[in-house]
Amino acid sequence: MSQKQTAGAPVSVVVIGVGSLDASLGFYAGTLGLGIGESGTLEGGEFERHWRVPPGTTARYAFLGHGAHPVGRIQLMEFSGSTRRQVRPTELRRAVGLFNLNIYASDIRRDYGRLQAQGFRFWSEPAHNNFGPAVGETLEAAFDGPDGVVINLIQLLTEDPQTVIGHITRFIAGYGRTPTGFTSVVTTAHTVTDMDKALAFYYGPLQMTLFLESILQGPVTNRALGLPEAARTRSVIVQGSHEYGKIALASALNYEIPSLVADAVPPNIGYLAQSFQVANLDATAQACAGIGAEVFSGPQDIGLPGRGRCRAMVVRNPGSGALQELFQPL
Repeated sequence: MSQKQTAGAPVSVVVIGVGSLDASLGFYAGTLGLGIGESGTLEGGEFERHWRVPPGTTARYAFLGHGAHPVGRIQLMEFSGSTRRQVRPTELRRAVGLFNLNIYASDIRRDYGRLQAQGFRFWSEPAHNNFGPAVGETLEAAFDGPDGVVINLIQLLTEDPQTVIGHITRFIAGYGRTPTGFTSVVTTAHTVTDMDKALAFYYGPLQMTLFLESILQGPVTNRALGLPEAARTRSVIVQGSHEYGKIALASALNYEIPSLVADAVPPNIGYLAQSFQVANLDATAQACAGIGAEVFSGPQDIGLPGRGRCRAMVVRNPGSGALQELFQPL
C-alpha cells in the first residue's frame, strides 16, 4: 500500500456510450454536479477509424469533470444508428470487463434517499466497512446508474491523516467537491480473467503502481458483492500520479462469471473504455506490443473531446480484452 504520488498514468477519462445524452447529463451534470467542459458532435474518418464504427456514424458527446487536474473525467457519447444495445443487463452484479465508477459522496444517507426518489435502484442500504486501523472506515452503496453503468458511492468516515482513508479525506478537503457534494471518478472497477496479464499492462506501458492488494472472501463481503458465499476474489488496486483515477482490479479465484467484453464496443450503450494520457505514444505502443496487447485501432492524429489534437490509439487489455484508449497531446 502506498500514499505517495507516483509517475504512472491514472485513468484520465472513462468513455461511456449512452442511450440518451440529455438523460445521462441529467445525472452526471445535474445530480453529480460535474462540469461540462465541452460538447458537440463527432464524425468523419478519424473518428470512425478510432472507434471502428461504420462509415457515416456520428456521436453527440459531452465531456465532464471536476477539479484542477485531468483525471477521473467522463466522456459521454450518444452514437447514431439503430443497432445499439446495452452492454450490461441490469440484473448482472459481477462480470468480466469494465464495470463501475466509484464516486466520493459527502453524505451518503442523504444521497441514498434523493437518488431513490429519482428512481435509481440501489443494491443494498449503505454498508459500513472497517478496513482496519491502517486503512480506515467507509460507508458505501452501489446502484444501477444510467446506461447500465454501476455507480458506487463512498463516504469516507476516517479523518486520521495517518490512515489511508484519512489521507484521502484531507486531500478532498483541499481539492474540493462539486456543487452537489460529489467528486469525479476516484476509482473504477475492472474485472479480469488473467490478473497477471492485466497487471503487466498497467505496471508496464502505463507505469502504474500497487496501492492495495487483498483476497475478498467471507459471507458478509460476498453478500455485498452479490457473489456465492464461498467465493474468493483477488483484488488489486493500482494507482497513477494522482489520488483519483485508480483502478480496482478483480479476478475470480473459485467461481465463474460472464463477460461483457464482446459487447463493450461502440456504438453500444454502457462503459466502453478507459483512457490514459502518455508521454510518448510510440514508446507506449511498443511496450503494449511487448506484452501482447491486441491493437483495436492503430495510432493516428485525432481531435479528442476535452483534449484537443492528440496522437491516439486503442488497445485491448491482455488480461480481459477490455478497451484501453492511449493518447499523447500534440
